[in-house]
Amino acid sequence: MRVGLIEGFLSRRYLGFWEAYLKALGVEVVRAGAPPDLHKPYCLPVQGLLAQVEALKAVGVDYLLLPDLQGGVESLKGGGQCPWLLDLEATLRRYYPGLPPTLKVPAELSERVLGRAGEVGQILTQNPMRVGRALDQTKSLLKPPPPLKTPPGNVGVAAQPYLLEDEGFRKRVEEALAQVDLLPYFPDLPPERLREEGDRLLPMDLPTDRELLGMVHYLHRLGRVKGLILVVSYACPPIPGLLKRATRRLSKPHRLLTLGEEWREALLALKREMGV
Repeated sequence: MRVGLIEGFLSRRYLGFWEAYLKALGVEVVRAGAPPDLHKPYCLPVQGLLAQVEALKAVGVDYLLLPDLQGGVESLKGGGQCPWLLDLEATLRRYYPGLPPTLKVPAELSERVLGRAGEVGQILTQNPMRVGRALDQTKSLLKPPPPLKTPPGNVGVAAQPYLLEDEGFRKRVEEALAQVDLLPYFPDLPPERLREEGDRLLPMDLPTDRELLGMVHYLHRLGRVKGLILVVSYACPPIPGLLKRATRRLSKPHRLLTLGEEWREALLALKREMGV
């Protein structure tokens, strides 16, 4: 039995437990590695996702492990207008022919994941005793990872959570800011705290929207942060619209930037407004 694993789309939050659990079940886990860019007409993170799916399909997997990004919450507001954010599994099935059977799992870890882990184990092994042993071996891993560390910068960086937890994205942001002698400050609160912050700014339904707005609210109230950049993926209209609503409540200098475009002039203008 071979199960394909996807990097990105909040994989940092859930994949550590699931990879260990699958191995404890005796299942072979397969990662896509660094597949080529397929140049699909989607935003950059989705292009990377589809490239991984294509690579896993090529090597052959029996199942594909996919995250439930929203914890079962449905909404047509904000990110709910983007099918990739609302239901990754259903959207892949709609747009991607020949998708392997999928195993949908929560994108965040807690003791409640044990029930789904038991169901997945039974699907893969049909052996309750093996499932029980695997759960005993790995349930200690059901702890959310701590937030990534952030440099003590002066520019707050807000982006969809699946972007902000990508090390490559963080590096690109750091390099772009360094070109104009600015330093990033990435949100350093756990997701549940950021969602609480988001509820204070704008009421939204989807967890990822609440977390994104929470980044804006949290960074805006930090004294060390003198300005903000709000980064979006291109071809994803709902998110820029959501952030534009949020910016109406900001008093600090800010810029809405698009991933993959040239930022230098916008960052220079932001720096002048920050007075640094």
